[in-house]
Amino acid sequence: MTILNPNKVQAFRDRLYTNDMPEIMRHGGDGLTPVKKYPEDEHGYPLVPIKRITRFFLEEIGNVEFILPSHYIEELGNLFKALIQDLPRVSFDIAIRISQEDIQKADNKIIIELLTTNVIITYFDLLQSNQENQEDSPLNPDMQSIIKQSTASRNYKHLVSNTLEGLNFSLTQDKPWIEYIEDINDADLICRLAGSRLPSMEKTTLGAITSKSRQEIAGYNDMLTKLLYTRARTVTSQENKREYVKSMKKLDTAIYSILKKMDRFLAMAYRLSQILDISSRFIIGDTFSKLRQNMLWLFFDEWPKALEQADMPHQTAVSALRYRLNILFSVPHITRFCRDFSQNPAFQTPVNNLFQLLFKTLVDKINQVFMEERNISAGLGRVERALFEIRRAIENLDLDASRLLDEKKKVKIAYVALISIIDFQSLEAVLNLCNMICEVTHDTDREIMVNIRAALMEKSFFTLEEYAGKKVPPKDAIPEINKRLQAFAVHYRPQREFYRIFFDTYIISEPRPNVPHFNRFLISYRPFAQAMLMRFADYKAMKDLLPDSYIDKANQLLDDLLKRTRAPV
Repeated sequence: MTILNPNKVQAFRDRLYTNDMPEIMRHGGDGLTPVKKYPEDEHGYPLVPIKRITRFFLEEIGNVEFILPSHYIEELGNLFKALIQDLPRVSFDIAIRISQEDIQKADNKIIIELLTTNVIITYFDLLQSNQENQEDSPLNPDMQSIIKQSTASRNYKHLVSNTLEGLNFSLTQDKPWIEYIEDINDADLICRLAGSRLPSMEKTTLGAITSKSRQEIAGYNDMLTKLLYTRARTVTSQENKREYVKSMKKLDTAIYSILKKMDRFLAMAYRLSQILDISSRFIIGDTFSKLRQNMLWLFFDEWPKALEQADMPHQTAVSALRYRLNILFSVPHITRFCRDFSQNPAFQTPVNNLFQLLFKTLVDKINQVFMEERNISAGLGRVERALFEIRRAIENLDLDASRLLDEKKKVKIAYVALISIIDFQSLEAVLNLCNMICEVTHDTDREIMVNIRAALMEKSFFTLEEYAGKKVPPKDAIPEINKRLQAFAVHYRPQREFYRIFFDTYIISEPRPNVPHFNRFLISYRPFAQAMLMRFADYKAMKDLLPDSYIDKANQLLDDLLKRTRAPV
């Protein structure tokens, strides 16, 4: 898990070691004295202040809304690795000393800062000792070992005891359960930085917290249930259209307001479950199954059995689905809650139905491009938006690659068919969608490329055949032939393979009835056939695209054609 921004870490590293200073300022030259950013140690090495490292880490971590103790320590280790990678000749100012008494007197926030500083000092002290002994073990710091060494000459038992007493006192206070989370997290981090661990929470204390959390989510869910039932009645009794729209707008606003509260609750429940290493379901309690039912109803159109009747108006249009998904994905922790539906066999059907509709819509959009002769870019724009919607749904709901294979196959077939039909000028825009097609169909091995290459090869011939019908003189036709072939070859990869297979398939193979072949041009469009052979026989133009033997063959065929053309009838 990466929390610290790698670019910021690199920029800080450059500033720390003066790498952001121009070379001439660092080393001088031609009468210029080098700029010394830091004082030097007895060996003449710049003395880098530890305070700068501590300040950078604490400021960056402080910008994070919430971080688990394990992630906090992991990120500190990652910072160490980044700072000592290709370490220049520098020394570290580790003369800072933090008294145990200062730590004992501070509040939790200051204690964390002081203990973190102590760990940083310990690490760079070890680094310098190892450099002197020509050891390199700190290149991959074992953070537990570093923390243990940072506490070697100190007795933190009293600090840990005070921290736990303070936490117990906080947990006995009558306040919202969410406010306990930061206290527990800080106490856990202090214990870890002091080389200890937070003890398991007593059942009575945990029960007091979860009783509050369960009461809160139950209240939200009851309100959501009432709103959904009201919404269902409104949908089934829509008489006055204006009043219906007005009512639905008010209901949707109220529903979204409740969802935002539920989303915050689930975010806090997830945090607490990580700190205490318990299931978030335990924090939610008996409301879990009712909450799940409401999420299925609201987002997946899975109505409760009490309402499920033959005449119940399900909102199966893709516009209704898009509206529901936009709401769902705007509340990330509810989205995480709903992700379980994709993995749980008991709830996979509504998820499958959702994706079936999305894939069907995508196929329809692809097929509609065929009819958009005047505005192909608009049609491709709609295809791209449909792809974005599916990709977003797959990422958020974690659809397994083994699911909906038939639907994915239909998408691939429609896409390859589009390549076969589209004009060569729009080919690049179509092929730019290939990566997203592979993503949404889980085609990690890009097996679709076999069919795409076949379509490119076949379409390239038909494109030439269409142009041949214009009966353009050979000299004028050659640039157009080159343009059309190149439009397909550039996407075939490698291009040399495209030209070789094209030549094998359509030029020197034996002609067969009803099979595309160069022979058609010899019979019906001889000037065009001449232009094609002139193109392939041009050694300068084709030397990097065709083997010499193929170019020689094109020259031979061109000579034969010219002889037949000059021969008297």
